[in-house]
Amino acid sequence: MVVKPIVNSSTHTLWQRLSLRSLKGIIMGILACTIVAFLILWQPAYFRLRSLQEDKTHWQDVLRTGISYNEIIIPTMDQLLDMIELCRSAFVNKGVEVVSLNVERFGERKETGKGASIDYALVRLRLLGQWKGIISSFKVLEEMQGVSIRVQEVVLTKEGGETLLQIYFRSGE
Repeated sequence: MVVKPIVNSSTHTLWQRLSLRSLKGIIMGILACTIVAFLILWQPAYFRLRSLQEDKTHWQDVLRTGISYNEIIIPTMDQLLDMIELCRSAFVNKGVEVVSLNVERFGERKETGKGASIDYALVRLRLLGQWKGIISSFKVLEEMQGVSIRVQEVVLTKEGGETLLQIYFRSGE
């Protein structure tokens, strides 16, 4: 008695049609697509890594020599209150009222060692005034010589807005 399959398997005929040459072509195509996708996705990450390495080298030189290439002098923690007042006065001079000022947190380097380290304070300012004055105050802060202040966040509302500033300072020896 011979048993006949009810349905012929289509996968069996597919494997019979594939030759070693076509199988090699498929594998090479998949490998080529994988390599191209890797290179496309790797490039932005590589550029970001290079940028971070340059920043790290710059700040290590600042720590070692105490001089920044951009003529930015990093104040000590004792001068932090003066830096916050400098930020507040930049807004007041442009006609923007600083309704509240809050030091949200301090950040520090994770690695510990001897010598000075570069730390930062996050300062949130609630502002009341026209957008034009607020924006020109940011330009004043960005162009200030001898300080290291970065604008992290800005939210503008009808009445004014709110900003988060990152102020760098030195601590340690």
